[in-house]
Amino acid sequence: MNTLTFLTMCSVFLGFLCIMAAFWGFMRSKPKKLLIALGLAALVFVTIIPVIIALTISAPKL
Repeated sequence: MNTLTFLTMCSVFLGFLCIMAAFWGFMRSKPKKLLIALGLAALVFVTIIPVIIALTISAPKL
């Protein structure tokens, strides 16, 4: 397992934690701004960072 694979896995894990925290905050009636921030962080960690790694860093090495 190389560094890029580990970085992608950590990013997705952090995104999953953000999703869980946003759901927990929703169930506990936390402030809406916090929930939106957690949702946007999850979007970045789960989709944007792994796609950037896959398309710009990993793919040219194939």
